[in-house]
Amino acid sequence: MKILACADLHGRRERADKVRELVAHHRPDAVVLPGDITHTGRGTEALALLDELAGPVLAITGNMDPPAVARAIRDSRAKDPSDAPVEIKGVTFGGLGVPRCDVLVVHEPPRGTLDRVPSGAHIGSPAVRDYIEKRRPRVVLCGHVHECPGVVELGATTVVNCTMGDGRHAGAIVRLEGEKVQVELLAL
Repeated sequence: MKILACADLHGRRERADKVRELVAHHRPDAVVLPGDITHTGRGTEALALLDELAGPVLAITGNMDPPAVARAIRDSRAKDPSDAPVEIKGVTFGGLGVPRCDVLVVHEPPRGTLDRVPSGAHIGSPAVRDYIEKRRPRVVLCGHVHECPGVVELGATTVVNCTMGDGRHAGAIVRLEGEKVQVELLAL
């Protein structure tokens, strides 16, 4: 399975256009948008991605998305895996409200992993880290911390911060082949 994951569009037209371009080029089996699709409700044209992209689209809200974005996701053809698992080609996607999943889709990275801001503070989520340690999903797709795009192994879990927010990266391609996980960070 090939997944295109792009977090932190923040409603920016050029980022939404880049997602469209990446979908056309890579032809993923699923597109995952792990939050901050808009920026405090501005840039709602990015929400058009929920209905117009080819193939399955999974999307969640981030800290900069108002409640209207959750409604837009619910009213679109996209699926929100936060509280109910979504299966695509035998791979289960879920959020913190799902007891077990192959791919955990969250906005914040786990505490202490791909979560350091310029002050040196770690701002990741203890709840995400706890989920990983107890339930061991194969992959975590997250964003939120623009300064830390990257890929890190946390035990048996591959954590991917697929932020577009740093101005240099355009998300990630994640390939799941059998037990193998391959990740390619994409440049703008």
